[in-house]
Amino acid sequence: MPNWFGLFLGLILTVVSGAAMAQQQWTVVLTKKQAKALAELSAEPDVTAFAISPDGAWGRSWGYDSAENAGARAVNFCQSELRPGKRDCFLFELAGKRMVPEVVETRKVSKVYRPLNGRQAAALFGRVDFDFAGNVPAAAAQYQTALSSPAGLREDKALRKALENRSIMSLKAKGFAVVFEDVYAEQIAMGRGGLLKTYFDSWTVTSEGLVCMFDGYWASTGKPRGTVCLILHDATDGAVTMAWGNKPKARQKMQLIAGDARFATAR
Repeated sequence: MPNWFGLFLGLILTVVSGAAMAQQQWTVVLTKKQAKALAELSAEPDVTAFAISPDGAWGRSWGYDSAENAGARAVNFCQSELRPGKRDCFLFELAGKRMVPEVVETRKVSKVYRPLNGRQAAALFGRVDFDFAGNVPAAAAQYQTALSSPAGLREDKALRKALENRSIMSLKAKGFAVVFEDVYAEQIAMGRGGLLKTYFDSWTVTSEGLVCMFDGYWASTGKPRGTVCLILHDATDGAVTMAWGNKPKARQKMQLIAGDARFATAR
């Protein structure tokens, strides 16, 4: 007759052991490199933040106008240094104030997204449940209006809401993405020397599928880039087909990610 008590006890011990592996206590002690990076942060302006991993990674941020953004970015920068199997990052200091006790609970991560890996993005952020059928000829005609008289474009509020705080990005491991904030937008691409960024002061989207970003300028030099538009051909379950406004028939396969493709994250 089976020893049901023994089997049950074994199951409980397995579950407890698995939980212990997932969550472990760690006495917070900074490495020499972490301590040096933290000391250097004290000279930076505005809200500063510092994040660490028990396995040595660290991230810091400054110049943000809110503690929430500063803290989030520091953790993101720290997570960019992780790989699966390493312990996750947490916020150590915010605006000069320590944020953690002497002993913290830690966990190992199984997945890491690093900008701009489109192959990893869907697994970490998830794709948006987004379906759309555009009117490409009409959107292409609107593109000319956008260049000469952008005020003449009629915005689709429902489409704008679907794109806000999300990212259209390529499927490649080293591709590009367009990130839509509430007001601003940013285009990022992987170059030989790192990420190439363009900031845009505003953006809009029409019901026909034209998405335009205005008053752009290169982040590295400040040189103007003007208006950049893309045309949404169609989308099914977050799988997007698009083209640039100046080449409406040159279709590219993309995806709409439920997150910010500019920053690393881990799960």
